[in-house]
Amino acid sequence: MIVQKDGKWVVMDSKGNKVLGTHSSKKEAEGQLTAIHISQKKKSFKDHLEEAASLTLQYHDELNPKFWENDQLKEEVREKLLEIADAWIEFAQIPTEAVVDVLFVGGNANYNYTNYSDIDVHILIDKDKMPDCPDLLDEYLKNKKQLWSLIHDITVYDHDVELYAQDINEATPSDQGVYSLADGEWKRHPEKQEANLDDPHIRQKVDYFTQKIDSLITSNAEDESFGKLKNKFKNMRNSALKKGGELSVENLVFKELRNLGYLDKMNDYIQSKQDKSLSL
Repeated sequence: MIVQKDGKWVVMDSKGNKVLGTHSSKKEAEGQLTAIHISQKKKSFKDHLEEAASLTLQYHDELNPKFWENDQLKEEVREKLLEIADAWIEFAQIPTEAVVDVLFVGGNANYNYTNYSDIDVHILIDKDKMPDCPDLLDEYLKNKKQLWSLIHDITVYDHDVELYAQDINEATPSDQGVYSLADGEWKRHPEKQEANLDDPHIRQKVDYFTQKIDSLITSNAEDESFGKLKNKFKNMRNSALKKGGELSVENLVFKELRNLGYLDKMNDYIQSKQDKSLSL
């Protein structure tokens, strides 16, 4: 609830016993109250632990049988993913001569897939054959990826299809599988590894970051705080993939935060806050 006191707008808990924040304007108070409601809609990390004995992370002895048979991608899956890729290439207006290959990567092309894993389809491109706007090209392709996701909801056997334009000079971690949809063969077969998904450091870090995100949202933190946290996640994952690979602790923490919906929760809040600030 919001009450006015001594010329200030005060956000209180539902019983009116605890002050959650004090603001100079009603709009700021309403912003904090909205943030609190958004936070309460999502389950906390502790709630997830009470419902499940383990984290969502998994590691298997075989590739996902929904898509793979005898170590080869099922033909109907391959054809459908190529059809989706062609639609995205046309949508992003990527010249045919710039497309080098269409790759299937990520958890569903490896042994660490879960029910949350996307189907990661990477359009391998030669950026030198793209129109002359090198300073804007990366941002353009990123925006096309995001716009496609907003207007399409495409799944294959209940897994979301995520598309991405990857430059030929952009390396894929050496321990990950890479399957060419164009050629119908492995470019690099995934390697089975020792996976310690019960490492207590994973739980500790996930617990820390979920509480951090909840705290930033409920306190109606400034955009700068969210920006720093997003950069931390990006740098943490990039460094982890280079040094420790797909099963490094930091990368597993990132995946768990994504599986639990906390990255979406943070991005949704940032977007709603920006929308509110731009509204009159």
